Amino acid sequence: MGLYNLPVDRKEVIAAIRSLPDRLDALCEGLSDDELRRRPAPEEWSILAVCCHLRDAAQIEGMRIRRLLEEENPTLDPYDPEALARERNYQDDDPGRVRTAVRAFWGGLAYQLEGLSEEEWQRGGLHPESGPESGPVTVHSRAELMAESARLQLEQVRAVREQLRAEA
Repeated sequence: MGLYNLPVDRKEVIAAIRSLPDRLDALCEGLSDDELRRRPAPEEWSILAVCCHLRDAAQIEGMRIRRLLEEENPTLDPYDPEALARERNYQDDDPGRVRTAVRAFWGGLAYQLEGLSEEEWQRGGLHPESGPESGPVTVHSRAELMAESARLQLEQVRAVREQLRAEA
């Protein structure tokens, strides 16, 4: 069972991860640099910031999955997305460069996952933010989380885009 108790098989998870760059590009199509940087509210992320987050999340998750595959029961390091956004100055990043990196990291993550055996897909470790009651995390659960995160982030970008178009 996947997140929200929906069955999610490997192929669906990998397809969602692989399709993220194309879906994100479609949502960003036709938006100006200023529109990509515009925050819907002072405390909310711009479309560019969401793109930067997606870039970094895929890079970090790829390293986590590598650890799950190479180490016995590793403890995965958490990170603070808000702190990373400030540290890497998401708002001032180059949109074209960011979208190229999103394509590379999400494509690389899909490629990494496609080549795994069923045994590797089930390799596990611990994640401090998951809590002991939820048990170990696996390559499958981390990939599934990325697919769900992609869906949610794309919804966020779509909502900001619609708000921008309504204001125009």
